Amino acid sequence: MVGKELDGSSDNRNYRQKGIDKYFEWPASAGADKNQFNGFMEKKVPMQAFKNAKWIKQKFPLVMLVHGYAADYAYLGEYLASFGNVVMQVPVKGTTQYELDYEGKGLETQVLDYEFALTVLQKEFPYLSGEAAVAGFSFGGQSAVALSLRNKSIKAVVSLEGGIGSVFGAQLLSNQSYYREKDIVAPILHLYNPGDPYTDLTWFNSIPYSERFLAAMKNKADPGNGYETVMLLTKEFLEQSLNKSLNAYSNFFDQQKKTNGWIEVCIAGATIRALGTS
Repeated sequence: MVGKELDGSSDNRNYRQKGIDKYFEWPASAGADKNQFNGFMEKKVPMQAFKNAKWIKQKFPLVMLVHGYAADYAYLGEYLASFGNVVMQVPVKGTTQYELDYEGKGLETQVLDYEFALTVLQKEFPYLSGEAAVAGFSFGGQSAVALSLRNKSIKAVVSLEGGIGSVFGAQLLSNQSYYREKDIVAPILHLYNPGDPYTDLTWFNSIPYSERFLAAMKNKADPGNGYETVMLLTKEFLEQSLNKSLNAYSNFFDQQKKTNGWIEVCIAGATIRALGTS
């Protein structure tokens, strides 16, 4: 999935190759094997989604995927849509420049971009149920929580190694003028790498009115199973949250492990804190 990004600084006609290069830029900088990239591209795995599909005239919940680009969420977005969700992603942009500002104004830009997109969807598509969820990775983690604070229709938050699991991200969020710990009431699933030196889970102890689920992903687990685990847990968590199956939260991870035995190779541990406790 490659989108035509707006970029007035250069010739944008070769948008497809630019999108591919952008997608693999960060893994390559972190030392990932480029041959694996090429092998993946050569497989030409088809997406099941297709453009201009006809709408089924019924109501669907909305899932917003925050941060990154459309290609970053291609498989997760299609997977969530296949279970009856409208899935939306807004490509990351800076406030006054092409690249995102990784600071307070960048967080506000992301929130405003998604609030604008949400307004457009609500106006033009009469198929939204009125309930929504948000999932954000990296910098998008704190933006996802900020969105939930300013939009009460959001009933669940998923943090995919989100910045709220670090001192920097938690501080950035708490510095927002509208931030109130008591107003964070949506349940939160945080999937993170315990080996990351910047991991700090202190913030999760400060929000007493939200159900919090913390899953530490093993560093050396099979990456295929790891990605599938992320998709499965995200889908199950959002389904339970949007369907208000609060009674299922108490043994959420146990349920997943019983149903999918392989999930144990990816989850190193989980912490569940009861609603209303600190």
